[in-house]
Amino acid sequence: MKAADVVIVGAGPGGAAAASVLASAGAEVVMLERARFPRDKSCGDGVTAHAVDILEEMGVTFASFGDRAVRTLGGRIGGPDGNTFAAAPPAQDGRPVECWVVPRMVLDECVANSAVRAGATLVQSANVTTLMRSNGATTGVEYDDGGGVRKLAAKVVIGADGAHSTVAKSLGVRSASPRDLGYALRGYYSGVAGLNQDLEIYYFDKQLLPGYGWVFPTGPTTANVGIGIYSGELDRSARKLRNILDDFIATEPNLRGRFDNAKPIGRAIGWPLPVSSAHRRTVFDGALLCGDAASLVDPLTGEGIWTALVSGRSAARAALAALATNDVSRHVLARHQREWIAEAGGYLSSGRLLKNLAKSATLMNLIVRRARESSYYASRAIGYGLGTLDRRRALRSIVLKAIVNPSFFR
Repeated sequence: MKAADVVIVGAGPGGAAAASVLASAGAEVVMLERARFPRDKSCGDGVTAHAVDILEEMGVTFASFGDRAVRTLGGRIGGPDGNTFAAAPPAQDGRPVECWVVPRMVLDECVANSAVRAGATLVQSANVTTLMRSNGATTGVEYDDGGGVRKLAAKVVIGADGAHSTVAKSLGVRSASPRDLGYALRGYYSGVAGLNQDLEIYYFDKQLLPGYGWVFPTGPTTANVGIGIYSGELDRSARKLRNILDDFIATEPNLRGRFDNAKPIGRAIGWPLPVSSAHRRTVFDGALLCGDAASLVDPLTGEGIWTALVSGRSAARAALAALATNDVSRHVLARHQREWIAEAGGYLSSGRLLKNLAKSATLMNLIVRRARESSYYASRAIGYGLGTLDRRRALRSIVLKAIVNPSFFR
């Protein structure tokens, strides 16, 4: 049986972020990836500005992707009544805020390679089947690499293996309840007209709110197009995701005519969105969870890349503290949960509240109308959505306006 200081299950953004921190600090770290790169991952492909900052710290720059990515500088949001507004978020340090659209086929391989450059070992086609345990603590993993089941001992195991996490299941973590679960479906299309440097989001069906559809440019005439909907609204609609995606393209007024000559590239792929309202436990004796495995998807937008990066780094720092003291108990590893909550907890909790507000078609139409009337509100609305502004300010602003200026909501 081989051994490492830390074994990370999953080599996506969360796992790679953890591996980079650990390897850079001199720890012996092994990433076990079930697939082989390049491999696809169902996603909207949007990398928001706060995620861009972390990736650049890891040495992953926009130039890393060659011509396989698009830089975006703003967003367009549409309400259920068909009205829209477009704006760029407020500049930071005098510079425009940039987001990226990078197919996960490209992004994840680049991010995993950055961890390898930092000194991590990557093992591909390694399907983790269970955890090894001793006296209630995790002591390693068993995985199948196609040539048989192998054992890999570790002082700490980090589960970064997504919404269907084997690590989480082995630790006894329950699956997300229907109210804490969304579903998304995305496809790639060529021949899409009217694309620019905007991330387009449309709250197109009041019966599906706070669900929405998106069009994210992946090239001059190609786009990632999809829909994201909470489980409850999906069940009540009695429609299939594929039908809803088709309806979005066919009926959203702001897409009219833009898909007349468009053709799908490959098939549309769906995936679950375990949102942070599930309050999943992330710290165990000898083990940690991050990213989708920790149910850290943003309840408002469905974004998971930034929270995966944040929680991957906090898991790595907690693991380093445990290695330094030779104590991998949950009490020492609890640093992980404290850190990701300090960095992302307010963002996620305010996202939960804003998500509930977004269930109102009247309110969503009002937000769009007010943003069309004011470039100030428009810029800030985009900033709240992209995570460049503290969302708690948005909630405070809504409460204050309700108290001192209720006519704002008419």
